[in-house]
Amino acid sequence: MSSFCESFALWASGVIVPETARDEARLALLDTFGCMIAGWDEPQARAARGAFASEDTATATALILGTAAHALDFDDYEVPGSTHPSAPILAALLALTRAGGRPLGDLLDAYVVGFEAIVRLGEWLRYDHYNAGWHATGTLGAVGAAAASARLLGLPAPTFAHALAISASLAGGLKAQFGTDAKALHAGLAARAGIEAARLAGAGATGAAGAFEGRFGFAAMHHGASADPGEVLARIGRPLGIAEHAILRKPWPSCAYTHRVIDAGLALRPRLPDPADWVRIVIRMPEPFFRVSGFLRPTTANEARFSATYCALAALIDGAVGPQSFRPEAFLRPAIAALLERTGVDAYDPGPALDDMSPDHPDRVTVYLAGGGTLSETVGNVAGGPARPMSPADIRAKFASCGGDDATATRLLDPGPDARIGLGPVREGLALAPLTQKS
Repeated sequence: MSSFCESFALWASGVIVPETARDEARLALLDTFGCMIAGWDEPQARAARGAFASEDTATATALILGTAAHALDFDDYEVPGSTHPSAPILAALLALTRAGGRPLGDLLDAYVVGFEAIVRLGEWLRYDHYNAGWHATGTLGAVGAAAASARLLGLPAPTFAHALAISASLAGGLKAQFGTDAKALHAGLAARAGIEAARLAGAGATGAAGAFEGRFGFAAMHHGASADPGEVLARIGRPLGIAEHAILRKPWPSCAYTHRVIDAGLALRPRLPDPADWVRIVIRMPEPFFRVSGFLRPTTANEARFSATYCALAALIDGAVGPQSFRPEAFLRPAIAALLERTGVDAYDPGPALDDMSPDHPDRVTVYLAGGGTLSETVGNVAGGPARPMSPADIRAKFASCGGDDATATRLLDPGPDARIGLGPVREGLALAPLTQKS
């Protein structure tokens, strides 16, 4: 039986991507580029630019772009692998366009291939990988970025397989880093690793065909359960992962595990009396989700984005959650501090069958009132998820809110069949080179 590397590379190096999959990739590109613009001047992105100010390379650019895309935790995510797939994949692909314009269709096809690698690995490792403490955006994201880079570079199947194998040794990222700048850096490091793996393989470096299988392979070492891919090999591209698994897009710039409590808070707000009458606020959510979003008294913007308690209160008090919600004057204001003292979390055990963001294990926000009554709201289906997706118009509006311009959105979504894409200078500011038609 072929290994994961061999099976995936054979499929990915020759697959013809349908236009419907390209359309979904276009939306991912628009949404992610908006997140890069919005995150460009965040501390993590500034640190990445400063650290590599003297380097003008694709790998340094990939690290910077991936970090910027993930800095606000506004970028998309997927369920099988529990990753933010587009940040590392598109950071790598955009960095590889810096030497000159590439056909936009080639970039979109490479994105579909990278997404396929992530979701098939996610099906294999399951939520166990993320739940064990790995930041899957850093681990699976590196493999996805390698697959996408290998496709864009046109590596033949045997060389492509080596790129995947090499990426298995470059992948990394710990959930212990959540609440710090390193969390966003994981996306950039994954993008850089993907380019490095593809280029190393293209230059003749080899890796083990069975790097993902066996006792000491990637799967066993990263989640400790089955080292056998089982049915995953047969599912590669059948159907395409991008058609089978929704890309979940974020209406709010914070950890996805805060989104259902934000949603509940926004729904509750019009029914609530003055906050002076709120005796206690209780958030009920699955314990594994709270473990990620458990900063009860956030002291930094990074912590506030991973604070279910703060995000719920921001929704309840302000009626909106946006980039301004994660400035110190917002999360450190006295009104929030007082309410945080009256806010608790009931983190419940969802049992062994937990799936990421499953509506079968919902979140609930309850406000206990001075008069003895309570008001509560329960949310199972996350906003931006499969049951409540953001429309193309919503994504375009989000792009504008991130600082993107309408002309760029139009060029990305309706560029014409011969459009090419390039990335402008990334030192002074972030811009896509104009999409042009072949002459």
